[in-house]
Amino acid sequence: MEKLDPAIFAQRFVNEAASTIKGLPQVPRVLGIIASKDKPSLAYARSTKAKFQEIGIDYDLIRVNRLDLENAIEEANKDPGIHGIFIYFPIFANQHDDYLRNLVDYRKDIEAGSQFWTQKLYHNDRYSGPEAPDKKAVLPCTPLAIVKMLAELQVSKSATSGTDRPERSLHGITATIFNRSEVIGRPLAVMMSNDGARILSFDELGPLEFIEARPREITIDRQHALACSDIVITGVPSDSFNKVCVQELKTNAVCINFSSIANFEADMSSHSGIYIPRIGPMTVAMCMRNTLRLFINFHLDRT
Repeated sequence: MEKLDPAIFAQRFVNEAASTIKGLPQVPRVLGIIASKDKPSLAYARSTKAKFQEIGIDYDLIRVNRLDLENAIEEANKDPGIHGIFIYFPIFANQHDDYLRNLVDYRKDIEAGSQFWTQKLYHNDRYSGPEAPDKKAVLPCTPLAIVKMLAELQVSKSATSGTDRPERSLHGITATIFNRSEVIGRPLAVMMSNDGARILSFDELGPLEFIEARPREITIDRQHALACSDIVITGVPSDSFNKVCVQELKTNAVCINFSSIANFEADMSSHSGIYIPRIGPMTVAMCMRNTLRLFINFHLDRT
């Protein structure tokens, strides 16, 4: 097995972001807001701040009471000197978190979690809209991190279809994803299926198949899904999840875990494919990428 460190993939994107910042007439300013006492969230917030500052982004991190978060978002939305907003979830760990995500001005939404960007993703609309019609949209950071890693691993195919357009990069690939949250799992399924992959998506409500971003009900079990998958991606934040073991996997399958809990058994050392046990550094790199895209698209000529 080849066990890969995501920091290796991330560094190129971090270097590109740092180079871009050096060429800007103004330094982008980001406001990070943490409104929970969740220790992993706090650690991630501090790490993100440090990484952003290292490449030259002005990053302020504030802590607020969770009941004051709505006002903090609204104030940040109105402040022309703030170009990006980063909120550290979970806060209420229920649908109220979705409400808070949608309060963020889409022009400052680093995580691309608001409905504005979600709708563009689900309709495969890759541009920012009337204010910046020729500028590319932003995508959710963690799903984007995974897609970019797959491209770096050359899982993506670069062949042409024989027409005047490139063949979609994941054409012919089957992937199983254990997670269908609206924040990561479902957007990831849509992104990968937009790129041509057949996606087998599992959560506690059963399996769905995504083809060209469209889900449909299927009757396939875990065993058969894993046996036919070239890529297996897990993001189940629960110790009760039956961890994936080598015997279930297709030979040479690429395996990626984005949960804070290991979703693969320790015997992954005997797997003949590639295993990436975490993706944090790559997610941070994609947050930087989104920050700069938002700044250039919506703020550079207006500040």
